Amino acid sequence: MMQYVPAVLVLLVIGFRYFSLWCINSVSSCYGTWIHQIALDITKPLYYFALYILPITIILIFVPREIFKSWLRFAVWALPLAFLYIATTPVSWSGIGLNFSSFYRDDAARLMGGVFTVISAILVIYKFIAARFLGRSDSPKAVNV
Repeated sequence: MMQYVPAVLVLLVIGFRYFSLWCINSVSSCYGTWIHQIALDITKPLYYFALYILPITIILIFVPREIFKSWLRFAVWALPLAFLYIATTPVSWSGIGLNFSSFYRDDAARLMGGVFTVISAILVIYKFIAARFLGRSDSPKAVNV
């Protein structure tokens, strides 16, 4: 049951992006609210990040519990680092002065989503091969003396 949580969270983020776009464009009372204020700063980069990690979260539903726990140990420290990197990247060019960077928050979200997905896929494949073919396991076995 716990393995469904990442996929559900990712789908909720994707759904919130579509809801916020609908609300801003269709409902006049949404314009100027907190939904409209966070659209470019938070919602759009989070949406891109969620799109990139959606495949790995769906794959995690079908992997054994030990592999999921290994991925979860990786995600506990990798996700905060990814979000910190995304949050410290500028949202867009302010229009003042020279534009020294064409790399903005949406790009950082796509980059971190791709990096997180690739590393997650490598980890899942490695743990699957190690458990399935090499007979290794992360949990220690009792040794008969």
